[in-house]
Amino acid sequence: MKSAFLALATLLMFAHAAAAEGIERIASAGGDITEILFELGLGEKVVAVDSTSIYPESVRDLPSVGYVRELSAEGVLATGADLLIGSHDMGPPAVMDNLAAAGMRVEFAPDSRGAERFVDKVAFVSGIVGEDARGEELIALYQEKIAELKVRKSKMERAPKALLILAVRDGAPIAAGIETTGNDMIVLAGGENVATYEGWKPMSAEAVIAAAPEIIFLSSAHIERMGGIDAVMELPSIKATPAGQNGSYLELNAQMMLQFGPRSPIAMGDMMSAFEAILAD
Repeated sequence: MKSAFLALATLLMFAHAAAAEGIERIASAGGDITEILFELGLGEKVVAVDSTSIYPESVRDLPSVGYVRELSAEGVLATGADLLIGSHDMGPPAVMDNLAAAGMRVEFAPDSRGAERFVDKVAFVSGIVGEDARGEELIALYQEKIAELKVRKSKMERAPKALLILAVRDGAPIAAGIETTGNDMIVLAGGENVATYEGWKPMSAEAVIAAAPEIIFLSSAHIERMGGIDAVMELPSIKATPAGQNGSYLELNAQMMLQFGPRSPIAMGDMMSAFEAILAD
């Protein structure tokens, strides 16, 4: 059985290496995918990125192919890339079909849940580009950090109530419900997500007040668009909650918070520290 497993592993390794041959120019759509490519040591092969790719800073000098869900066939083809690799929701579908018909290799990362989001994406990307060994190293490092967070979480006496706000529309916060990266971040950090609907949706004032979050998480990149942190915390719905009354909020890096990538454990660690402070009061 062991020899059969080793034979299969060897075949997969050679298959990945063969598939990666000829990939010299990569267009990346998805900030998490771009960051993973750079962590795999393939930054020099990345020739274009989408607008959500902002880390490392050097990617900001690369040509942009637009927003990950609204790419144009012409813009991607103009990069001369051998491979377009992106998030599971890269699109639109018609454009992806046109690129494939034009002979470009198009690859979509898997859409997983919880802590496995990053693990599955790294395994996928590293397999596509023939960097399995480096991918395994990244996964091992990530899992080590997640294990450390789990130890801290086990010592928390309860899960503080949290609300993660992406934006504010017509006075209503658009918050992370279940089946979102935001929800996974809250839960992995030891909190309880008070937004129990599915997806990213506006939350009514009545629902926010009834949910009584103890802390508000916000994207630092979006706070200005919301009118500033004071404007958010002064919203009648937020002000009436324990979080609003105690001025309890935490600004987080948007990419760390919304896209599971190499730096996501940092954001989860910051969230957990905020939870621990609430429990210590």
